[in-house]
Amino acid sequence: MNKKNKIILSFFLHALISLTVVFLTIYFLENLTADEKQKISLVKNINQKESCLSCHSEIQGIEESHSPNKIGCYSCHLGNPNAIEKNEAHANMILIPGNLNDIEFTCGSSNCHPQMISRMKNNIMNTMNGVVTVDKWVFGEATSPTFKNSIHEIKFSPAEKHLRNLCASCHLSNIKSELGPINELSRGGGCLACHLNYSNNALFELKNSSKQLTKFHPNIDIKINNSHCFGCHSRSGRISLSYDGWHETLYKPEDVKSKIGFRVLDDGRVVKQIQKDIHSEKGLLCVDCHNSYEIMGDGNYYLHKEEQLQIQCIDCHLIDNPKTKKINEFDFESKKIAELNNTNDNSRNYLLTKNEIPYTNVFYEKGKTFLIKKNNKEKVEIKKPSFVCTEGKAHKDLSCNTCHNSWTPQCIGCHTEYDENSTMFDLLDNKEADGEWLEHPKDLLAETTTLAVRQSPNKREIIEVMPGMILTIKKSKNESPIFKRLFAPAFSHTIRKEAKSCQECHLNPVVLGYGRGKLEYKITNGKGSFIFTPNYPNSKIDNLPEDAWIGFLKEKKYNVATRENIRTFSVDEQKRILTLGSCLSCHKSNSKVINATLYDFDKVISLKSKKCIIPNW
Repeated sequence: MNKKNKIILSFFLHALISLTVVFLTIYFLENLTADEKQKISLVKNINQKESCLSCHSEIQGIEESHSPNKIGCYSCHLGNPNAIEKNEAHANMILIPGNLNDIEFTCGSSNCHPQMISRMKNNIMNTMNGVVTVDKWVFGEATSPTFKNSIHEIKFSPAEKHLRNLCASCHLSNIKSELGPINELSRGGGCLACHLNYSNNALFELKNSSKQLTKFHPNIDIKINNSHCFGCHSRSGRISLSYDGWHETLYKPEDVKSKIGFRVLDDGRVVKQIQKDIHSEKGLLCVDCHNSYEIMGDGNYYLHKEEQLQIQCIDCHLIDNPKTKKINEFDFESKKIAELNNTNDNSRNYLLTKNEIPYTNVFYEKGKTFLIKKNNKEKVEIKKPSFVCTEGKAHKDLSCNTCHNSWTPQCIGCHTEYDENSTMFDLLDNKEADGEWLEHPKDLLAETTTLAVRQSPNKREIIEVMPGMILTIKKSKNESPIFKRLFAPAFSHTIRKEAKSCQECHLNPVVLGYGRGKLEYKITNGKGSFIFTPNYPNSKIDNLPEDAWIGFLKEKKYNVATRENIRTFSVDEQKRILTLGSCLSCHKSNSKVINATLYDFDKVISLKSKKCIIPNW
């Protein structure tokens, strides 16, 4: 083949390839879904000049990462970035971006944070998996409290209507549909639930311009404060309330008018000031401890909230030399957060969670641990646990909060019933629906916690539990009520530096699960025995005091807790706890004898004098 023919052949081959690419592209574009076309449109428009700013040129207030000069308006709000006329420009616009129903086109688009889509959708704050499964199990609609069932999958069984009526608003997919900051009544909102912040100027403009924002844009940033958490976490376990020292009561707003020490929440509940968590008292935010992989999830689907939890007290209150990382060893997300918070000092050794995720604001230096508060950048030293926490083996199974939580919110004697003739607001579908679930709490208490055993094949841990459900459920007029006496794992967030005394655990009937009452140690004819007199009357259903978990020196085997791996103390464990309690009737808690029990309790008992009378079990 001569040179001329080779050139002609080459030309035709290139033309054929080009035409093939064109036809394949046309075919590909014609077969794209509307969603996929919108994503491609976003990629095309994100870096080109938009017409939006011809009208909104005065917009200000939004931080640099999300400024229109960097990412435009279309990347968040969509619409038509090339149109000049208002109606055309605003066509298909998303006024409030960040909700999970359109996250693929806004925050989670391919040019922004696409990795967050699966994480947020699998996040237990979105699935509410444990809330759903426990509720269905309690209602008799499941054989276990642990299985996969998202709030988005529920239908209209009695348990599912109960969830829709009373619980389902606290999931991240709940749509934020109105402009305004996150407040006590906020639920859901996807990314906005944590990252939306209004300046004073934006708030003033919103209030005084017919609910419009024309100049001052709210911020989308990582300045997450405790008010972002409050809406959902002031219910159920009441963590947000307890952390700041507030306890929910059964008072009505008119009962506490002008009274000091009370507060009426935006939803009408009345709370009473008790004692703050020491971390709240010292000015720490929730996000000073809880990291992004906990709050936003790590992509895995978890069945209960504690499985998504990564942090633990001993990560910072060190009992051993820690594992650390430098900033240049961080994963991308942690490094970016450190950069945005201005804590990215590569000379520091940053501490790690149990899953080796770095604390971006906690570091180890010359044998000491320091934390930088994210709200004001104040540097504080974190103390190590005291002697009694770490010495010997007696307390090796105790979680930190069992001794250091000061009080726990508790509900005793709740009755829940269904009124088929009333109407409810369906919190999942956001509309009125037939039937209503009504709750009638009896006593709301703020007292010491009950302890339990979390048992796994390789670990035994003593943890805090609270009355998760001491209640009756009346599903209909014709059905017998369901009665449950279940306790739930808790972390009350009422930590204090001062730990409980030995007597508070070894001689307190509430701690052991017997309920409130008088626990006496009596010695008669040289023999010692414990006697318990409850304060609450016995339930007619199971003959236990209304506030109890178990009977005195008894244990439960089935239907004990809202988790399958949590149990009451066995009778032998109760006897061992109370035996030391009998010693404390004579010996002070800081005496040599009691301190010796930290190392070898059985040896101390075997060496007791004849004057020592311990229970004759």
